Formats: sequence, C-alpha cells, structure tokens
Amino acid sequence: MSKSIVNDLVESDFRKIQQLLHEKNGTEYTLDYIRKVCKGKRNNTDIKEMATKYAQLILEMKTKIDKLSK
Repeated sequence: MSKSIVNDLVESDFRKIQQLLHEKNGTEYTLDYIRKVCKGKRNNTDIKEMATKYAQLILEMKTKIDKLSK
C-alpha cells in the first residue's frame, strides 16, 4: 500500500475496514492495530489487502464524482 493512500484514510475509513474484515473473516481487529498495519508498523496481509481495495474504491468514487461535477 502506498504512503499517499494511507495519508488519505481517516478514522471512519479505519472503522469501515474493521467492519469489512469482521464480516469477511469473523475476526475482530482493534482500530489501533488496523491503523498500525496501514502505516507499516505491523504486518497483516488480510488487513493490507482490504485497506488497499477500500482505498482504491474510495479513490475511484472521488474521481467519478469529480467527472460528474465538471
């Protein structure tokens, strides 16, 4: 996950990633742990994959909204 994507994530994004991980895997992770994985201080492939997919979708939505508003 690139550093620019991590900088764009806010607290509500980490909560959504936490919720998606719980629904998908049934495992509950703390927000602090998810935040540390996203910033590269911890290692967890499930969280990295989910955060990357989530961040890419958010970026795509912002791009589409910008196109519609022009």
